[in-house]
Amino acid sequence: MSRRRSKGEGSISLRKDGRWAARISTGYHAGKRTRRWVYGETRADVVAKLRDLLHAQEQGSLPAPGRLTVEKFLLRWLEDSAKQRLRPRTFDSYAQVIRLHVVPTLGPVPLQKLRPQQVQAWLNGLQRAGLTPRTCQYARAILRSALAQAVRWGTVARNVATVVDPPRVPRHEIAPLQPEQARSLIEHAKEHRLSALFTVALALGLRQGEALGLQWNDIDIEAGTLNVRRALQRFGGDSAARRPLLAERKRLRKLLPEAEGTEARALLLQQLTEIRAKLKAIKTSPQFVEPKSTRSRRTVALPDVVKSALRAHRVKQLEERLSAGKHWREMGLVFTTTIGTPIEPSNLTKEFQQLLTTAGLQHIRFHDLRHTAATFLLAQGVDPRTIMETLGHSQISLTLNTYSHVLPTLQRDAAERMNRLLMG
Repeated sequence: MSRRRSKGEGSISLRKDGRWAARISTGYHAGKRTRRWVYGETRADVVAKLRDLLHAQEQGSLPAPGRLTVEKFLLRWLEDSAKQRLRPRTFDSYAQVIRLHVVPTLGPVPLQKLRPQQVQAWLNGLQRAGLTPRTCQYARAILRSALAQAVRWGTVARNVATVVDPPRVPRHEIAPLQPEQARSLIEHAKEHRLSALFTVALALGLRQGEALGLQWNDIDIEAGTLNVRRALQRFGGDSAARRPLLAERKRLRKLLPEAEGTEARALLLQQLTEIRAKLKAIKTSPQFVEPKSTRSRRTVALPDVVKSALRAHRVKQLEERLSAGKHWREMGLVFTTTIGTPIEPSNLTKEFQQLLTTAGLQHIRFHDLRHTAATFLLAQGVDPRTIMETLGHSQISLTLNTYSHVLPTLQRDAAERMNRLLMG
């Protein structure tokens, strides 16, 4: 049953169906008094949602009911909510998915009239249009996150995206190196100027951005610890201005092989040069960002092989600094170009693929070094909780699901150990 509300709680009551509900008045619209409702399984849930609702009302970000379309709400959600909590590249990705895949179909629909059947039809349409199941799943996740905020703000009564099943995404086959292949990679990388980077990625399972964002003050070689505090990502520039330029560049490149005559080809090349200059003026740049999640901020213990690699790398870097002289740009980074600037991820990919060719190994992604590290740890009997903390996974279920292909072997080993214990 309802009780006297606390100051600032608004109107809270217990419904006949057992759920709690709260409402606030939002004034008059079209000559009628309007209210916003929020619902929850417990009183505490409703109080928390009501605080968000009152805060949005105070900030003036509570849209007028009845006139809000899905497109208008999503644009407001991106600016008022998503932008504050997402990393820049993730935010750009959200904005692009909403612009390209959500707004064209669901954008004109009044938010309060959005139904699960419309969301399901939208997802089916994306798949028929040729989008991958992973992209469709990602688009649904973004819509679900936005509508969850709409529920907290009291803009809609329920999140219709939660009752629509996401498309099934085929599991990506992980391609970790075998132990002898990993040793071969380290051996062939010894003469490479980024030998320590490949060793760190292989032994510690750092993400590429985390490894490129390492600074020397993050590492204590003597104590044998490494702190992940940031990541390096390339982003920025005016994305709205870049999009038409990139589309035009793509169109011109397709025309280039079919150009007839020297003059036509020269004109296309001139246009491409002009576009390249415009893109350069608004180009992105490598910048430090927060780690992927809260758990991605972590301290990792260093194996001796990593300690030795980092010591040798420190000496090499000092030599490069002396050679570069006044051209050296000191940023405190562990892994840099020959003049101290951040390494471009695309250039690192090229270097890595060349190294794999030299070592006679199959071509894998740099990220597969992270999978290799996790697989080796599991194969050696390290418990999943420790591996989760080492890799910086947000949940242990992510670790178990990602590396489920290794678990059957561990389960057989556990069964054999149990058998030896009980049978003597």
